[in-house]
Amino acid sequence: MDTDIGADPAASPTAPAARPPDKSVLFLPLFLRNERPLYAYIYTLLPRRADADDVLQETSLVLWDKFDVACPPTDFLAWARKVAYHKVLDFHKKTRRSQARLSQLFLDKVAAAAAEPTLAAQLEARREALNACVEKLTPQSRELLTHRFAEGATTQSTSEQVGRSVDAVYKALAKLRQSLFECAQTLLAREGCP
Repeated sequence: MDTDIGADPAASPTAPAARPPDKSVLFLPLFLRNERPLYAYIYTLLPRRADADDVLQETSLVLWDKFDVACPPTDFLAWARKVAYHKVLDFHKKTRRSQARLSQLFLDKVAAAAAEPTLAAQLEARREALNACVEKLTPQSRELLTHRFAEGATTQSTSEQVGRSVDAVYKALAKLRQSLFECAQTLLAREGCP
């Protein structure tokens, strides 16, 4: 049997066909790079963290199912936001918690504003500045914030947990808010962010 050593094996009729790239190899880096801005977008439309978490999970599943390896989206984040927007609409249809429901027009306007690259970048810069400022707080101040802003917490329940009066907790939180605001503004001004 003659074998041409210089022959291209891909040109051979018995060579295996090129396999398409693994879906996870293409999808996961795109998703991980865009997960935080996608979550920020969803959280803008659903201010309860638990609701935003649920919608992000549902959105992630749809993105995975609809991701086409042969033709990936040219702007992954724009595509992901579109899917998330429809999941938010589904969420509002399923849950009729408040009688004062947001109108479709209002949701459209908020979604469009939140998708603006400059606004998204500003929100991300503010979030990072706030996180940096929270890290600078004393352990007692961080503990107070953690208790107060836990899911379902009230100022009354926080005062019981930290062993301070409700009035003292109100005053401490007001000082913390002002301190965090000033710290974040200083950091943003240093970075040239509005």
